[in-house]
Amino acid sequence: MKTRGIDDPSRIKFEDDNGNIEERDWNTLSKEEQFNILNTPLSFSRENEDNYTEGLTEEEINLVNQIRQSNLSPSEYLQ
Repeated sequence: MKTRGIDDPSRIKFEDDNGNIEERDWNTLSKEEQFNILNTPLSFSRENEDNYTEGLTEEEINLVNQIRQSNLSPSEYLQ
């Protein structure tokens, strides 16, 4: 579950239909809800972004963003 950003299985964050965040315990979830959590592709959240950019300078972050915005691979961008 840690790979899905869940550090505490008793406090899993869910977003309801109104965009409100609520916490639920893993053991109270249906099997379908548990399955969906475990099979949801990893997404790039703001929290993950902080982990990836840790130690990078602002200039390095800007370069990576420029490469992404160009829709080119890093090799293509360098050429």
